[in-house]
Amino acid sequence: MEFKLLSETEWAYPDTPLTTETPEISLEAAAGGHTGFQILAKACAGSVSILWDDKPLSADIFSLLPVVVDENTAPGLMTTTDYESCKGYVTKKAPFEVYDALMPYDKMKTGSSRAFYIRISVSEGAEPSVCTGRLVYKTGREECTIRISCRVHPVKIPSLFEASLGMLNFFDYDNLFLQHNVPRGSESYWSLFRQYVRMQLSLRCTHILLPPGSPLYHDGQLEGFDFSDAETAGRIALEEGAPFLCGGHIAHWNEWTENEYYPIWDADTGVTTLNGYFQLKKYFTGWADVIRRNNWSNQMCQSLADEPQIHNAGTYRILAAVFRKFLPGIPIIEAVETADLGGGVDIWVPKQDTYEKNREVYDLLKKNGEELWFYTCAFPAGPTMNRSMDLPLTVTRAVLWLGAAYRLTGFLHWGFNFYIGEDIFRKSCCPHKGKLLPAGDAHIVYPGDGFVLPSIRLEAQRAGAEDYELLWQLIKKDPQKADKIIASVCTSFTSYTRDAGVLLKARRSLFQALCSDRETDF
Repeated sequence: MEFKLLSETEWAYPDTPLTTETPEISLEAAAGGHTGFQILAKACAGSVSILWDDKPLSADIFSLLPVVVDENTAPGLMTTTDYESCKGYVTKKAPFEVYDALMPYDKMKTGSSRAFYIRISVSEGAEPSVCTGRLVYKTGREECTIRISCRVHPVKIPSLFEASLGMLNFFDYDNLFLQHNVPRGSESYWSLFRQYVRMQLSLRCTHILLPPGSPLYHDGQLEGFDFSDAETAGRIALEEGAPFLCGGHIAHWNEWTENEYYPIWDADTGVTTLNGYFQLKKYFTGWADVIRRNNWSNQMCQSLADEPQIHNAGTYRILAAVFRKFLPGIPIIEAVETADLGGGVDIWVPKQDTYEKNREVYDLLKKNGEELWFYTCAFPAGPTMNRSMDLPLTVTRAVLWLGAAYRLTGFLHWGFNFYIGEDIFRKSCCPHKGKLLPAGDAHIVYPGDGFVLPSIRLEAQRAGAEDYELLWQLIKKDPQKADKIIASVCTSFTSYTRDAGVLLKARRSLFQALCSDRETDF
């Protein structure tokens, strides 16, 4: 039977060439971590099963679903149909299909898939060992056995409560009812939200974004805010094991170059006006009551207004001061476009190129005790590290290696489930302000029928987060060696390996460096 085995960090396509070589796969993992591989076969499977020998690991089987990349990532912003302008950094000429969405195998019709992803999970208490087993792939007439070997190293991925890397992915609450056709606020709505929270936690998100309060009016006058959705969401997130919650944005600019911010419920009233202050007072007083009533003070942070920049930095500081008056002690976390926000931000999150262009000043903030994360989004596009489906899959993973290299302690992305469009399986470049976002920029999961589907990019990003935790352990032990290993994978947000083999070799060196003074005779 013809097969093709691929790592978890390289793209598989419906037209990927197959071979007739005897299939076998060797994997490496840490306790509390994950690893995996992909299988493409000529014939659809009648059944796929995994049999372990004497030291079983947990394995989940997914069918790989093709997704259409309708346009390529443009050199500067959004997408392009000019392949000549982007062929130096994209993987294929759009439009093309790539296996990104992951459907749990037990939800697929038997015999309907020939592409699979195998996720292997290692328990936190796993002892160092080499676990062996076999995957049995059966079609109607043939059977093939794939030998599996997984070396569990004597190192551990910490729990989210002990993580060195913070992570926040923005969440779109409207898409729970728009894409899943469930009434907002219904039992099925919140049941789906619980699934999405579990998916975020599986990605190693430490912070769960809550929806903002909804304004309440009487005779056209603002009377207060309804925080019931935020309260329900927060309770579910904490029940599922989220370490932290993040309050949703409450203000935005109308024009990028304007110096004023406006409440999201009133685009005509500036936050620096007296009426704006009274509205903010109503909001923050009510929100503070919710936080106190639920004892969330030690688990809460707040985003106020996305991407403050040079034109509105002064207004943002006023907004932050009003917030601190009513919710003292709650940290403010913000994606920022300027460093001129001192006192207004507690967790600075510059975009990847913003950080590199202004590294000296951001590192000065860090040196003086400020906490720095970073984020990626549709701009800048081109070869800049992001999780677009036409960039090498190594990028989705390696971006967190570079976070470790720069000693940044968190990662943010705006697009967890912002499904924009009618069918993101056939058009993954979502429309935005008359243009198209790079493929997958708006989402890293997919809407299923009553459930949520992960993606191979989610698996790669989680792998990068786990790599970050191991790199951070080596940074504490031998920072020079850690930096050397990272440099073999990436040296900037535009300079990185496209070869999954290079990244996995570096990861092997990472394991060796961490285990050099530990028992490894297994």
